[in-house]
Amino acid sequence: MIVYFTRTGNCERIARRLAETTGYPAVRMTDDVNWSGFLGFMKAGFYALTGKRTKITVEGKLEADHIVLITPIWAGSITPAAKSFLDHFDPSKVLLVTVSEVTKAQDLYRSLKKKYNLLGVHGFNRQVDEDQVIKELAEKLQRV
Repeated sequence: MIVYFTRTGNCERIARRLAETTGYPAVRMTDDVNWSGFLGFMKAGFYALTGKRTKITVEGKLEADHIVLITPIWAGSITPAAKSFLDHFDPSKVLLVTVSEVTKAQDLYRSLKKKYNLLGVHGFNRQVDEDQVIKELAEKLQRV
């Protein structure tokens, strides 16, 4: 199962493409905060930097042995919604997929490894070939 959180639509696009490739269902995760506009952008950075959590809602049931969690990177950290998700779902069953303009998944993985026992971390940024990364991720999921 693929669970994604998105502010701008990038994570949704990747989740849908991964779902098409793997056949896994993709469900959207939302939270209780309005992230739109410039104020939302600033609030997102503040929440991410201070480690705040949000109240999340996942559309559908989480009935899967493993979850692919797709989230943007805000201010060098995973989103408050992703943090809330990991607080309530066994992180050892989660493959975290990050989407960022510049932050590389490997950089983030070091800090997350101390906090969560994740199944793995995979990342998208503007320097990667999105088609290739989706293909690699789908292959990795077949081995899990």
